[in-house]
Amino acid sequence: MNYRNSVQQYNNTIRNLWESKFKKAINASNKNTVKFSQPCFHITQNESPVWLIGMNPSLVKSDDKHSDILTRNSKLTDSLIEKLAEDQRNMHENHQYFKTAKDFFANDVGIDDLVNPIFHDLYPIRHTQQNEFVKFLGDSSLRQSLDEATKAFFDKIMPDILVIANAGASKRIKEIFFKDVQSNSTTLTYEKNGKKTDMIFSSMLSGQRALDTYSRSRLAREIRENWSDKNKE
Repeated sequence: MNYRNSVQQYNNTIRNLWESKFKKAINASNKNTVKFSQPCFHITQNESPVWLIGMNPSLVKSDDKHSDILTRNSKLTDSLIEKLAEDQRNMHENHQYFKTAKDFFANDVGIDDLVNPIFHDLYPIRHTQQNEFVKFLGDSSLRQSLDEATKAFFDKIMPDILVIANAGASKRIKEIFFKDVQSNSTTLTYEKNGKKTDMIFSSMLSGQRALDTYSRSRLAREIRENWSDKNKE
């Protein structure tokens, strides 16, 4: 299945989960620090052989005219979904997280085919404090359904390379795709329907827990070597 159709199916799944499970999870959590907000759908981007995967989007405080829609407790209409997509496209252009990632692939990795990664978050729930978010998600039915949606999404697309730039997301990805594999390797290969996706596990490129200069250089080298090996096959 092509990328655009896969995105549509994934977003429809998230939309259904939002109505059926997310609200229940919020209501069932006592003294919950994760407040209701609208989901972060995957917005269609220019196709690329490399994807950059994060844990979950931050709930950014902003005076932007669309900022209020993120915390609005209202039904996911088509109009609201388009506004959310517009807000996310703006984030991809202007937020430091995405600027740093683009700079990393353009200047540190430095391979023309890989300069525009596709951005995707493992969980589409907006919350800034990751430890609070992980506690909220736990081993809930919501998490299981989101994990299943993620696996189905990537099983359809099978990108050449996934760079998981978050320690928490790296752990979850290994649980989803390699649950029977015991390995501390920073790269694992996932195979499905005769295709292969190399998953490179790392930490964040920006923020308080960002990679140091040496680790950043090592990650860039690992991506270059992986791409070079793929093009020899």
